[in-house]
Amino acid sequence: MDLSNLLNSVLGDERILQEMSRKVGAQPEEVRKAATLGMPTLVEAIDRNAREESKRDSLSKALEDHQNDDVENLEGFINHVDVDEGDRMVGHILGDRKMNVENNIAKNSNLGIGQVSGLMSMLAPILIGMLGNKKREQNVSRDNIPDLTGSLGGLLGGGGSGGIMDIAKRMLDKDGDGSIMDDLLGKFF
Repeated sequence: MDLSNLLNSVLGDERILQEMSRKVGAQPEEVRKAATLGMPTLVEAIDRNAREESKRDSLSKALEDHQNDDVENLEGFINHVDVDEGDRMVGHILGDRKMNVENNIAKNSNLGIGQVSGLMSMLAPILIGMLGNKKREQNVSRDNIPDLTGSLGGLLGGGGSGGIMDIAKRMLDKDGDGSIMDDLLGKFF
């Protein structure tokens, strides 16, 4: 499954949205908004980590640890996701920006910070599992992980100005606290 299919599954499959909504205690449309912000932000942060030599080893290890995760069965995966491990993943992926990003997503999606944290704890394992699968299938070496992660941003419109990945980049800025929901929804839907 590529990222665009994954994103469409997370955002478009009502059963998956219902399950994530049930787990975080929110309405599906609110979860859709938060996931629309959270997924690309995690993708951008993972790509940044892959490009930093000092972080690439731990990312490579995480991808190897999750290379056999069954993300093809997304509904089943979400039902059994370890949110504690997912929260640790989010912490590793976002680093010191975790609170700022989660607060920003909460503000722009009408979810509480705990709900956003729970959602991000489901999204991160999905992405790491998918990337781990791709790393294994394509026999990607540690040094070529940036190529693997960089291709994800392109699938989400990272090449152009104002695309979903530009919004994700702003989410990762320390002062990126403006309301970006209208821009994002206009680009994605």
